[in-house]
Amino acid sequence: MLLNNWYPAGRATEIGATPYQTRMLGLDFVLFRDATGKAHCLSDVCCHRGAALHRGQVNVSEVHGACIACPYHGWEFNTAGACVKIPALGEEITIPKRARIDSYPVTEKYGLVFVFLGDAPEADRPAIPDWFEPFYSASDRRLVTYEYTYTEVNWARLGENSVDTSHPSFVHKQFGNRLSPKANIVPITEEQYGATVSRTRAAPPLSGKSAAMQKLLPADRKTTRVTLHFSMVGLTEMLYQEMTPEISQVLFSSRVPVDEFTTKSYGFQARNFLLEPEQDEERLKGLMQAAVEDHDIVRLVKPKFTPKSTTDEFLIESDGMELMFRRKAQEWARTRGALDGAALAAQEQEKVAVIPSPARRIDPKGWVHPAVPMLQTTADVKAAE
Repeated sequence: MLLNNWYPAGRATEIGATPYQTRMLGLDFVLFRDATGKAHCLSDVCCHRGAALHRGQVNVSEVHGACIACPYHGWEFNTAGACVKIPALGEEITIPKRARIDSYPVTEKYGLVFVFLGDAPEADRPAIPDWFEPFYSASDRRLVTYEYTYTEVNWARLGENSVDTSHPSFVHKQFGNRLSPKANIVPITEEQYGATVSRTRAAPPLSGKSAAMQKLLPADRKTTRVTLHFSMVGLTEMLYQEMTPEISQVLFSSRVPVDEFTTKSYGFQARNFLLEPEQDEERLKGLMQAAVEDHDIVRLVKPKFTPKSTTDEFLIESDGMELMFRRKAQEWARTRGALDGAALAAQEQEKVAVIPSPARRIDPKGWVHPAVPMLQTTADVKAAE
């Protein structure tokens, strides 16, 4: 699981003055908003006796601002993660610096609250892609949102499936077309953290569409054109589908590995057709059906994790985007860091470990909870030489 990356922790509307708990990368976090409405994210584990902070409450004072109070012994931690109150010791003490927990950078985009899980300084945090911005706020499009949790599915295997432009012919009933499954091999545009590809495919039969779409689309439609983007930043993907020159939809998603075998996706559809709110239910039904169809395939793919060598699977020319996804994930792990999920799972019953926050890079000593086990990066190898 990739470190030093932005991940969606929840919808902006879900996070307020009441503690909000979420799980990302196999670890627990708590989010809340201060009096100005700014969202904050801390490790959910109290450094005193390990209680779950999300079970506590947010207290606001003029001196310390918004703080989360532990439900076990009342210790309070400010938005930077520093403990500012230990009730059992009274008011007249100087609280040791070691009484602190990790606090993570937060930003909001597309109605999602993204958390940066890593210790990279601000200048080294890649920007969440802006591809979807024109469609998210467009007045001539209808926006719907949805969520889906893929159980028994590793995030990388799911990512490979999403950029696979050949599988729809066989997996997806509504927009697949087994009558014309041959893939057109077209150039892939590589980008810093991802890639883009555009393809024209034979249009699927109208019989697989909803009644409303059958009325909307011309009976003699021959092709559909899609442009697919993906980025490791925020595990984001966007599909622009042009069914006719006048009719199009944009699908955008951002994902977070809940753990090694569970992945949560926050999805959006922005369409310029069937704009009435009463059409949303049918559109969401189709989106959820597609998610279920993907889930039913990918949860049974073996091995659960992407093979380390391309020779462990028989790959062909049409697998170009999947190979690009693998390469970008491997590059990120080598250069920016990755969590060792197996090692973390092996120790979680005996000790707490946390993802290092930016504050640890500045002041690495004197933390109660150790850093999570990580895979070696290129920098680690060079340092050891």
